[in-house]
Amino acid sequence: MSKKTKRDESGDMQRLKLDFPEIHADLLSGRIPSLRKALVAAGLKDERTRLDKLKNSWSKASPAEREAFLMWLATKGAGITAAQTESGPAHAAHPAPAIASGRYLLPETIGKIRAVMNRRRMRPNDIMAEMGFAPDDLSLTRALAKGASLRLSVIAALETWLRENAED
Repeated sequence: MSKKTKRDESGDMQRLKLDFPEIHADLLSGRIPSLRKALVAAGLKDERTRLDKLKNSWSKASPAEREAFLMWLATKGAGITAAQTESGPAHAAHPAPAIASGRYLLPETIGKIRAVMNRRRMRPNDIMAEMGFAPDDLSLTRALAKGASLRLSVIAALETWLRENAED
């Protein structure tokens, strides 16, 4: 696999020089510390949000760093569960079995949901309403029929709903 090439900055510098000479002069004099900040000041690039920076850092983190971060997050009371993350803390006391992989329901979870639906004669929109979501929300219908992704809030609610409706 070839290494990703670094983007050539000369085109951005040239555009600043031609279209925004005062910002270009500030960049060269050091009043603007970086090319990126100059491009943002000129309106050529958007400012990166904290979420963008978190996503970037998460993708670069090793599995051990991700697990350590999730452990730290759990101690801060963020309220996340192992099912909401790709890999939950390894030493959780009694981790609940995962119902999803990321934002996609596992095949055995779909089977459990369908069994409860048949037993209780329900439709996916009835389940959504029972969990507190809009009954006309078709996300669960699409997830069951076509394997579409779900919001994490729906997955968390489904986890609780399945626990409450499980046959003993």
